[in-house]
Amino acid sequence: MTKHNMSVLAVTVMTIFLFSPNAITADNRDIKSASQQLGPASPLPNKTPDSIPPKLFQKMFQSHKLVGSPGLAWKKQRVITVAFYGGSDDLYQLIEQTASEWTALGGQLSFSFKDNAGAYHRWTPDDKSPVANIRIAFDNTGYWSLLGVLAKNVDPGDPTMNFEGFPVDLKKYFRGQNAAEWRISYEHTTIIHEFGHAIGLSHEHFNPQCQKDLKMDTIITYLMGPPNNWSQEQARFNMDAQYYAEILAKQAGPLESKLINSSTTDQSSVMLYVFPVNFYKSGGASVCKPIGDHGQDWPTTLSEGDKQFYLANYRVIASPFGASNPTKRIKK
Repeated sequence: MTKHNMSVLAVTVMTIFLFSPNAITADNRDIKSASQQLGPASPLPNKTPDSIPPKLFQKMFQSHKLVGSPGLAWKKQRVITVAFYGGSDDLYQLIEQTASEWTALGGQLSFSFKDNAGAYHRWTPDDKSPVANIRIAFDNTGYWSLLGVLAKNVDPGDPTMNFEGFPVDLKKYFRGQNAAEWRISYEHTTIIHEFGHAIGLSHEHFNPQCQKDLKMDTIITYLMGPPNNWSQEQARFNMDAQYYAEILAKQAGPLESKLINSSTTDQSSVMLYVFPVNFYKSGGASVCKPIGDHGQDWPTTLSEGDKQFYLANYRVIASPFGASNPTKRIKK
């Protein structure tokens, strides 16, 4: 198996609010140099995902501390409920169909989007008890998801996933319209990506093979600018595997295994970011450049590595009595 997320299911984004303001000392020369390297980079399809609001980060880590990297998969729960705040049934249906590409692989996990009467689950910021495990909003905060079971730590009236602009941007795909275009759209991949985080996946670009080929300072500077406007710390944690491991170790204690144990980057993974080619040291030939399956610059379907992660963590294992039990974490 080539996926790193088999060994560690961990946090994907962090902000300065979780650790010392002095965690990174910026080198102005590096920032200036990186800015000059940007040049006429081609625009990304949309905002880079995974910029979770700082307050939700704080809440996410309040009670459930990662000790020895136990993983973020929903091991003790077979049905994950999903509710919406804002949007419409047509939008909900589109998200349901796309997210279900994970559970369509089989295994013990399923998503529940509707109640027994067939109505979609809904939540509100005034809820005093959690209506659902995954609570989707459409606020002006980008595209992001909280991380696996850590979503349990936030308040019942907090969102755990967000898709900015989808109620308007996706109207042309409602009720099966433009189905072929939808299948290869960036928004389609974004939904799969964020639900991947929600069930415990981390980023593919943490692979060491990929890390060596990224122009890290260039990317950090890009992410600190519009339209993302991330802090340096947030961008560094989201992109730099070494920094990620250091901060995670401070937050969760030593990891029980290496952060990445694969020698090959899965370029077809939906968990791999899309960047202009001049962000890679080897340009268009980079092992870190996603492989699109229909001519676009991003994967539109789950890769074999993505599928292996899901089935390894959520497959059904029969007990001697014929019942099925959640799988234990599988190691290579």
